[in-house]
Amino acid sequence: MRMLLRTNPARQTEWIQTSSLYFVLIALAARIFFTAEAYSAPFSDANWTSMGNPAGVDGPVFAMVVDGSGNLYIGGGFTVAGDVPATNIAKWNGSNWSALGSGMNSVVRTLAVSGSDLYAGGRFTTAGGGQVNFIARWNGSNWSALGSGMNDEVRALAVSGNNVYAGGVFTTAGGSAANAVIKWDGSN
Repeated sequence: MRMLLRTNPARQTEWIQTSSLYFVLIALAARIFFTAEAYSAPFSDANWTSMGNPAGVDGPVFAMVVDGSGNLYIGGGFTVAGDVPATNIAKWNGSNWSALGSGMNSVVRTLAVSGSDLYAGGRFTTAGGGQVNFIARWNGSNWSALGSGMNDEVRALAVSGNNVYAGGVFTTAGGSAANAVIKWDGSN
């Protein structure tokens, strides 16, 4: 079968017959050229910068937050950040990745910072080896629980002063009813 695209003077497009093999060869050559360009071109966008060597993490990142000193904290479902073992949570100080203790036993979904404290929420039940039940606080050197935590996953965090707001799929927090949203005031 032969087809050719032709435009007539009235700017109407019509197809006429020609060799279909010609179109297949052009399409194949274009595919090879553009695929080779996409995969072989060096990274050259000066607006994006690699983070570490090797760069990035070995799994998905679901949350990011920056503290007052400019440190970036990431949470997700990974075990390595750059070349550093970091279980589901890590810190980037502008030049290097570091682990936050032994990390969490499952996925981190949300992060928030208040002063020098980092709050993490997610599907985890332990942080730094201690029981925390879906929400935890990092003070710069250790993980701690916020009361007895929740009975299910925390998916959103916000902070205002000493108040930490948590949202998720939980129905209890600290042993009390809490249908998907609750506030922690630093003591309960």
